[in-house]
Amino acid sequence: MMTQEYDVFICHRGETKRNFVSVLGGMLRSKGITCFVDYRMPTGNDVQLEINGAIEKSKVFIVVLSPDFAGSTWCLDEIGEIMRIRDLPGTPRKVIPVFYDVQKKDTLYDLTQVKRSNAEKINRWGKALEDVCKLDEFVYDSSSTLQWEKSQEIVAKVEDFLISHRTIPDQGTKMPIWRECINYDVFICHWHLDTQRNVVSVLRGMLLCKSITPFVGGYGKDDGGSALDSDIIQAIENSRVHVIFLSPNFVCSKRCLEEVVYIMNIQGSPGTSDASRKPTVVPVFYDMKPSTARYQKEGKAYYLEEAQKSSTADDRERWASALHHLSLLHGLEYDSCSTFQWEKLYDVVKIVEASAKKITPRNYWSNHEALYVKKIDEVFKELELQEKREHVFLAGVYGRETSEFSDLLVQRLGSNFCGVCKLNNIMEKACQPNGISKIVQQMLSDLIHPSKSSDLIQPSTSNDVKRCQLLLENERCLVVLDDLGNDIDKIKTLLEDLKSILRNNSLVVVASQFQHSLQELNVHKFISLSSLESKRDFLNICYTERDGINKAFLSHLSETFDMLGLDVRLLNEDKLKSDSTCLQDAKVTLCIISKSFSIDEFKSMFTNAAIPPKIIYVSYGSNPTDESIPKPFFKMEVDFEKAEFNKPQFKSMVNEVVQTLNERGEEIMGAIDFPVGLAQRSSDIECSILECVSRNENSVQCFGLVGMGGIGKTTLARSIFNKIHSQFERSFFGLNTRAEVQGKGTLGLIDVQKKMITKLSNIRSDDVRIDNAEHGKMVLSSKVKHINALIVLDDVDDGRHLEAFCEPLQSSLGPKSVIIITTRDQKILGSAKSTMIFDIERLDEERSTSLFYWHAFMKPKPPADLEKVSQSVIEACQGLPLSLKIIGSDLYGNSDREYWEDSLKLLQKGKKAIVDVLRISFDRLDTDEKEAFLDICCFLINEDVELTCMILKACYGVGKAHLNTLKNKCLITTYVGEYDEYRGRISRIGMHDQLRDMGRHIIREERRDQQRDQRRDRAWDEETANEILQRNAWSSLRGLSVWSHIPLPEDASDWTSLPRLRILVVKHDYWRDRTHSHAERGRLRPQDIFRNVRCGGLRWLRWEGVPFEELPQGLCSTNIQVLELRACYKLKRLDMTSLWSLRALFKSHNARDWQQYCLIFIKYFPFIKRLIVF
Repeated sequence: MMTQEYDVFICHRGETKRNFVSVLGGMLRSKGITCFVDYRMPTGNDVQLEINGAIEKSKVFIVVLSPDFAGSTWCLDEIGEIMRIRDLPGTPRKVIPVFYDVQKKDTLYDLTQVKRSNAEKINRWGKALEDVCKLDEFVYDSSSTLQWEKSQEIVAKVEDFLISHRTIPDQGTKMPIWRECINYDVFICHWHLDTQRNVVSVLRGMLLCKSITPFVGGYGKDDGGSALDSDIIQAIENSRVHVIFLSPNFVCSKRCLEEVVYIMNIQGSPGTSDASRKPTVVPVFYDMKPSTARYQKEGKAYYLEEAQKSSTADDRERWASALHHLSLLHGLEYDSCSTFQWEKLYDVVKIVEASAKKITPRNYWSNHEALYVKKIDEVFKELELQEKREHVFLAGVYGRETSEFSDLLVQRLGSNFCGVCKLNNIMEKACQPNGISKIVQQMLSDLIHPSKSSDLIQPSTSNDVKRCQLLLENERCLVVLDDLGNDIDKIKTLLEDLKSILRNNSLVVVASQFQHSLQELNVHKFISLSSLESKRDFLNICYTERDGINKAFLSHLSETFDMLGLDVRLLNEDKLKSDSTCLQDAKVTLCIISKSFSIDEFKSMFTNAAIPPKIIYVSYGSNPTDESIPKPFFKMEVDFEKAEFNKPQFKSMVNEVVQTLNERGEEIMGAIDFPVGLAQRSSDIECSILECVSRNENSVQCFGLVGMGGIGKTTLARSIFNKIHSQFERSFFGLNTRAEVQGKGTLGLIDVQKKMITKLSNIRSDDVRIDNAEHGKMVLSSKVKHINALIVLDDVDDGRHLEAFCEPLQSSLGPKSVIIITTRDQKILGSAKSTMIFDIERLDEERSTSLFYWHAFMKPKPPADLEKVSQSVIEACQGLPLSLKIIGSDLYGNSDREYWEDSLKLLQKGKKAIVDVLRISFDRLDTDEKEAFLDICCFLINEDVELTCMILKACYGVGKAHLNTLKNKCLITTYVGEYDEYRGRISRIGMHDQLRDMGRHIIREERRDQQRDQRRDRAWDEETANEILQRNAWSSLRGLSVWSHIPLPEDASDWTSLPRLRILVVKHDYWRDRTHSHAERGRLRPQDIFRNVRCGGLRWLRWEGVPFEELPQGLCSTNIQVLELRACYKLKRLDMTSLWSLRALFKSHNARDWQQYCLIFIKYFPFIKRLIVF
């Protein structure tokens, strides 16, 4: 029989088997990570063959070095084999040592005392132990370490390794993080010295994984407390389950005894006649018999006369009575010497789960949830009333909010089934190697009780399936599979496997955002949530009219949130008092607190109504208050006669709303500062699009937004996307298509195709293989087939974009799909066969005036002495939003009339092109600010803000200040980028394409004076690099960005030194690098040039796919501060002796030595600010 493949092999001695290893194995399996531990081997199998086979086929090895580890030749042989396997070429493997109740120095065991040993074995074992001790380790002290938290760290380490090597999918969430709360599901009573660090720690973690909130008094503290406080009493009263660990020293604690009294008083209270409403009490007799607590005999642990000598007789009598009645309740006995910890605590969790999640009375559900509950009850009713009973009843759930529905279904119906399993991200998991098998195994791990699961194996043969059927033959199971994805073949394979195992009228619920997938599965019951899901989110703005709140401020509030796609309702005080229920359906409520409208007055309106889920308070004006200030709270001095608008505070408040909605999966794209006049225009276009789609739902509809650069096309497209994306199964916004593709050739097209596929199909980018643009069209067409999606392609200016993106989408998307294209070229929209084209016009005089005033003065009106000149400046901007924004921001803060008039003259000096208008703001920057702006134009758009700060500081001595100046003048923006698997969501640099083009034009423009080529000092693509080389301007080169596969002109071979070069970026096109012709191979590429060139002034080096074994000395500048070496598989050595200015190192490599190397690096480079190794 072939050995099963495992993700993890745990090498351990018997002394850790029942506690630490039992829990660690259970935690790994609960994450879908297959794990080998010897005590779970199938009965009758050859032990030696099983162990050797498991080691050979595992990827991660956890070695638990305990005091008696070396007493077992089995353990020593295992560690020897593990270290031998680890160093073999091929599959990457990781060894994680855990020092369990031993110090590292103690692990040099006296191997001469090992029985049945010889010199050869002792040397081999000693070498293996010595090598293990050199690795990054975990230290576990059973007397002080919290078991769950330490095990969680180990599991996270394993998970990170397996995810990085694509063995398991990234599920987006780790183990649960504890947060303080008010209402608890479970109260855990225990004596901390006996049980908190082991069983209580693990039980607490297991409950949190089940979304059950436990209260553990004094968790993680050495002092368990001595008396009942209000928090403990409240937790006992609010909990539905009381778990009491009666351990040998339990009665040493007065607090524990008082907790038992309080709990038992609740059980005996005559105030609750309905026993089902009383909390469930679960006594766990930990290393003691129930009779010990029941009779409390002299000489025994629970003899209170001895344990509580200093207490009064009355107290001892109360405690004795409570313990006696508690011991009469049916509980669980736990012997730490013979009990497998995970398996026994699993029994406790099942009891708690059944009690803590009892069906809630109907009046508890919100209106939204009540509709879901009705659908859930329909499913169960149909399951029970089948005329012909099936082994498996299949229900399909369609909608965007299937996760919330699935959670509610498990909570509502779970108690009707023997086993329950809910799995998320099914398609992502199914796309991994052996993905279907791993999903089935994880399901079986959840459904089959641990006491039976020692025989559980991966069901790959008919005999294996029969064994699983036998284990579940009398079980009725509930299985919920969420996020099925769009690959119908994988879904069908998975369901066939489930149907071959499950029996007894089990219920399988499959949930998907794609209706066509469920229809192809022939489900017994189809549930559509689309009619129950809100198409747009409501935002209520509550205020009083008594304090004369500025109408311009209210209008700005309303327009800003309308652009975010929210249905904004302005509710004054009278409306709230007459009908406070109008707030119930809003996702967020914004309450404007003013002089006559206090927080307490606002809250008093909810006496007979539900409190909104999220309330954000805004203080309007300087109003002193004695009230406690709730969070979140934003204070705004809105008095335009005395002060200007507080833009940073306003943006913080807007970001709070956006963050709240994005946490709910709303995909809200960020707002602009002052969307004057755009909200109504966006709503008009939205209505026209939806009306057109409603008339024709049989084919993909394409719409176009056309207009000159800077007119607001992208802003309008973002707003429309925000407003209607929730009406589609999936959505994709392709920002700056031209910039994404420009200068990248085929690779640029492929990158955008990959982004579309991953976003629309919800699969990882690494799982999408595209060879070229034509192949990408076929892959895109197959992956998004039948999906009803909203697609926005921004700034399309080339027919190749339509061929690579639009054509496959139009031929494969579902009939209710919509494609929106923004462009400056009307012909593009004709080629795309647009159903309707919207010509975006300039702003009228009123809106131009309003937009300019906000940017120039942070007020809706200007000072009287600048009103006339302001009108002339506005007229010169010709209604172009970008010009009004840039010129207004440039003039902001300057009240000198003469300065304004000079600006007007520049605008009127025959400069009609927008680039000339924008140039005015650039020309007023100081020298370093100009250089920083040009660096961003050429090299830093879409880069990490923190990284950009470091680079600018390295080049000019100042980073953040330059960014703030450019941002205040609206020359750059910042935005939160897509999720990064290493650093999460990070803030990035953005720039309008007109500004980018202006900056690059400044660099390339011809000068007729003596400084003609002074600006030709940056090259950001092949064309500009060739221009500089042809003009022999390379000696003045400040920045260079090139592709590793593109050869440079032969003149580059003359380079010996680039003294002014500050920035060098070498990008790597993996596909092109493999396939470029032999003729090109003979020409000079960047690695050939820079092997011998000195770059003494270099500040930032990024080289992707470093082709050197050692970085050339010429690139190891003493001035370099930011070093990025990505995918540097060939790099074997990095000489740091000259890199004393280094502040940030980004390193990507799969070698095991690098993380340890970088820890040493930190020690010798104390000034390092940022180190990333992945």
